[in-house]
Amino acid sequence: MGLKLSIGLGIALFAVTGAFKLYYDKSQAELDSFQIRLEQSIQNQRTLEGTIEEQNNNIKKTIENHNLMISQVERLQKENMEAQNEVTRIKKKFSEHDLNVLSMKKPLLVEKIVNRATQKVGKELEQITSSLNSTSS
Repeated sequence: MGLKLSIGLGIALFAVTGAFKLYYDKSQAELDSFQIRLEQSIQNQRTLEGTIEEQNNNIKKTIENHNLMISQVERLQKENMEAQNEVTRIKKKFSEHDLNVLSMKKPLLVEKIVNRATQKVGKELEQITSSLNSTSS
């Protein structure tokens, strides 16, 4: 009876050892799988953080460009308003001076004014073209 008991206990010990070995191998495989997933998650997180930082920088640049464009649009609107005011002032000035009536009443006066203005424009044009010629040489 002792021999049967020893053989039975040996078989049971062998079965328990085999089951433990299977359990240990399965646990190690799961640990390896978890380790690989953890490393992938860490790498993904690094990639995500880099992408987020890059997008934040892009957003900052976009906001800066937007603010710059707004300031330029405001400057252009101001310049446009000033130009419109100048046009209005000049239109008002010309509406006060009817050259047709003046040329009918005093043609020599209008002729002198036009001739002087033409000479002045001619001299200015000469100066502009001569300065352009001298700078391009």
